[in-house]
Amino acid sequence: MFSVSRRGALLRVLGAVLLSCAASYAVPAAAQSKEVTIGVSIPTLDNPFWVRAVSFAQHVATQLNAKLVVVGAENREEKQISDVQSLISRGVQALVVTPQSTASAPGLIRIANRANLPIMIVDRYPGFAADNKDAPYLGFIGPDDVYAGRSIADHLIAAGSTKLVALGGLPGSSVAEGRQNGLNEAIKAHSGVQLVQYIGVGESEDLGYKAMQNILAAHGKGQIDGVWCYNDALCLGAFRAIRQAGRSDEMKIAGMDLVPQALDLISQKTNYIFSTGGHWLQLGFAVMVAYDKVNGHDPIDRNIRLSLLDIDSGSFAKFKQQFIDSQPPYNVKDYSLTYNPQAKSQTFPLKIKE
Repeated sequence: MFSVSRRGALLRVLGAVLLSCAASYAVPAAAQSKEVTIGVSIPTLDNPFWVRAVSFAQHVATQLNAKLVVVGAENREEKQISDVQSLISRGVQALVVTPQSTASAPGLIRIANRANLPIMIVDRYPGFAADNKDAPYLGFIGPDDVYAGRSIADHLIAAGSTKLVALGGLPGSSVAEGRQNGLNEAIKAHSGVQLVQYIGVGESEDLGYKAMQNILAAHGKGQIDGVWCYNDALCLGAFRAIRQAGRSDEMKIAGMDLVPQALDLISQKTNYIFSTGGHWLQLGFAVMVAYDKVNGHDPIDRNIRLSLLDIDSGSFAKFKQQFIDSQPPYNVKDYSLTYNPQAKSQTFPLKIKE
């Protein structure tokens, strides 16, 4: 027989254990009991960067027990507006959108506002803060594009290029403008370096191939020795055009996004010498922020600028192993407020684990 005092002590211990267990499982159970569907609209699915971004976003959604509905706008503003309206009609509970252009962002945000849905803006800054009164949105996440454009140019210049041509992104995009500003900063900072030609091209490999063919026809041997690219897709097209023209030994090329094909060429020590990025993770991080909002958690940070990783032939191997060949070696739930209310960040660091 237990004494009254021993029985009381035992009950107190048992109660503490049960309370602790309840606290440990309360958040995950609540999260798993509510199915969340998130609509994702991106500019195009015809780009290795966005394919990789969607893959990571799906990985995040799976870890959080959420469902994604992903649509590509084919680089057309009117299609993206229609896509977002269609996602709302399908009953999504939140939106994650990369606007086709800065000009189209306010309209997309207001469509979400009218539907009373939280909307995360990714990659292309809309030009105004998230907490504005006219078109409020959940938050923005994207790379430091000025740094990226400058870094691409700096690496070409460090490799000996002094006569650069540039294949830029779509005019009117904050991403394209930011990277072009970084390019211009690098040119101004280096005497003796000139920008021979800048063309706003777009995003795809085919567009890069055609644009580079035209540039090569206009500029003969000795007139250009470096090709700055808005992204790796354009660079891959430029690389193909340069090789077919038999001019690979004349010029070095560099871009952004760290797509597998680009890294392979960098690793082979071709004239494709550099890429920066890792920011495709932004789409998955935005999915996490939107998911947490549906579950009652406001964003920790409403303007997230991701750091970038600079990769050349000396550093590509570990990055490729950890971020390309497999999903990043981080536990997604550790960064979700729904599963971990004590989380200090809704993004994990873009760092290579040694």
